[in-house]
Parts: sequence; structure tokens; C-alpha cells
Amino acid sequence: MSPLIPYFMQVPVLAALPEETQKRLERIAEQRQYRRRQVIHFADQAGDFLFLLCSGRVKVSRVSEQGREVTLGLIEGSQLFGETGLLAENQPYELMAETLEDSMVCVFRRNDIIAALNETPAAAMEMMKLIAERRSQAETTVADLVFLEVPKRLSKLLLRLNEEYGSKTSRGGTLIKAKFTHQELANMIGSTRETTTLILNDFKRQGYIDFSGRKIVVRNTAELESIMRGTATK
Repeated sequence: MSPLIPYFMQVPVLAALPEETQKRLERIAEQRQYRRRQVIHFADQAGDFLFLLCSGRVKVSRVSEQGREVTLGLIEGSQLFGETGLLAENQPYELMAETLEDSMVCVFRRNDIIAALNETPAAAMEMMKLIAERRSQAETTVADLVFLEVPKRLSKLLLRLNEEYGSKTSRGGTLIKAKFTHQELANMIGSTRETTTLILNDFKRQGYIDFSGRKIVVRNTAELESIMRGTATK
């Protein structure tokens, strides 16, 4: 088993805990390996666990009864997820969590985390901040789905991915280092794969983006920002 304290120290909630509490959680936590596209938990499943992503990437999403999926967030680095299960006894998860690549996840029992938070008000405050931040992010995503047209939503997403994953290339532009399929991008903007592919190809024709294998190169952030704001002239 890998030492977990280094991961804890990258998470404000866990970093705020006393050393002895961190060591206790490290002893009782379970480490799980997940393959790409494995579901970690479903929406409406009993929220009995809190999860810490140690490596890999995870998406959190909502799936309709008709099978349509909307991705409401990406989890990566050392981040907690499944926090809505802490809000009340027998509180279900609000979203589904699924891996985007092979991932290592640390799993805590709800009661163990509640006990640790009760012992350390500073950690409890950090958890409240995390829950509020996640709620705000989800509300922003839902507002975008309601008020922004698909090209604007896709432009906004590409700019965000460019900011989070971008790396300057020798030929100009910024390579989005993380790989996303067109279906995954579509799920993140509440659209279909076909529509997303059409818009991406249009952006490529106009020189705003390019493709490097399965990755996207952003070549003109100014035009993407104009599309997002509705001020594009082309």
C-alpha cells in the first residue's frame, strides 16, 4: 500500500487535521485501483463513503432516465469527491462518479470522516468551503446549459481546458495535454457527439483550434473568447 499522508497534505480538508488523526485515517482507509471507465459510485446510491483521488482522473455526472449524460465536474490530482454523502445520515450521492483513466482512489468510511471533522473545526470549515464551491460550480454549469448556445458552451469549455491543461507548443498555440473524446466533450457541454464534432471541425477550419492525434491545440483564444461572449465577427 502507498503512503497516504503526502496525498492528504495536498487537500485542505485533510491537511487541517492533526497528525495523529491523519495517521489514524491512513491506517483505516482502503486503497482501490479502478480501470478506465469504471463507475466508482452511482447517483442516488447511499453515500456511505468519501473518496480521495490519488492518481488518474474522474468525472462526476448526472444521467437522465433516457440515458443522456451531462458531466458537471472533473476530479484530478489529490481531490476529494462524494462529499454530499456527509450532509446527513443516509444521504445519497447526488452525482455518478466514473473514471476517465486508470485511477487509484483512497476510500474513507463516512463515520470515520465525520468523527475526524467533529474533532477539528478547521477541517470541518474546509469541508464546508469545498461543498459550497462544488455547488457553485454545478450551478454555473447548469446556467450555461440553459442560457448559452452550444458553440458558446464549447468555446468556454475549450478555454477552461486550455487554462487547466495547456502547454505551449514550438509551432505556436497551446496543446491541451489531457485527452478527451468528442463524446466526453459533448457530455461536458450537454450536447451530442455529432453536434460537438461539427463545431470542432468548424473551429479547425477557421483556424481557432487544431488536432494533434486525440488532443486539441488551441490556436486563437481571442476568437474563442469572442464566440463565448457572442461578439465574434465571422
